[in-house]
Amino acid sequence: MVAFFSILVAVALLGLTVYGLHRYQTMEVEYTVDRSMPLPPLEADLEIEAGEAKPADRHDSESESRAQASRDKTETETRTRTSAAAKTRNTQPWLAEVNALKSRDQMVAALSRCRQEFPLWGAYNQACIILRTQLKQSQSASAQQDALLEQLYTLAATAEMLHDKSGETPTLNLAQIRQLDLARLDSLTFPYRDIGYAHLRLVRKNDIRLMQARWGRPQQHQLPRTYHREWWQTFSTTDT
Repeated sequence: MVAFFSILVAVALLGLTVYGLHRYQTMEVEYTVDRSMPLPPLEADLEIEAGEAKPADRHDSESESRAQASRDKTETETRTRTSAAAKTRNTQPWLAEVNALKSRDQMVAALSRCRQEFPLWGAYNQACIILRTQLKQSQSASAQQDALLEQLYTLAATAEMLHDKSGETPTLNLAQIRQLDLARLDSLTFPYRDIGYAHLRLVRKNDIRLMQARWGRPQQHQLPRTYHREWWQTFSTTDT
């Protein structure tokens, strides 16, 4: 009888063990299936499928907006510079006339028009530009070139005489310069060997090469007002 009950208990334990193993295998399969299933679509994905704008599209739209703003800014700046240049031309009609004469290769007339605007610094500058053009067009060994180079040097020295801002002598403004008797400047000489070219702002490198080739090197360099110190003091105080 005891043996029978022992056998019955053993069979029951075996059944429970088999059931437990079967249940464990079932749960393991379900867990594996759950892990392998794809995730459900996110809310953002549903919006894309419904036709909402993609983030990349929004980024492209923002980039295009910035690019358009940059183009608009560039166009505005260009119009501003063009307008400023036009105003400058309108306030200097003489310069437009000089440029028109130069474009027609009427250098003598252009130079004469510049002289009408002396003592403007810009007029002296334009006159020197015209003389350089004439120097290029002339024969390198001609007497005409010597005369043109002499004119260029004299004009550069005269402009420096009037518009010197070095601080060695009192600076004159344009209104004060206009009150001077500029005809008196015609009696002055500006010797290249004594004044040189280092302090003449309107003299260019190519001008210097020509001057050195024809006149050699100057003995010294000084401001025209320094060379004509006494004359300038009398001239600038009695005429202003």
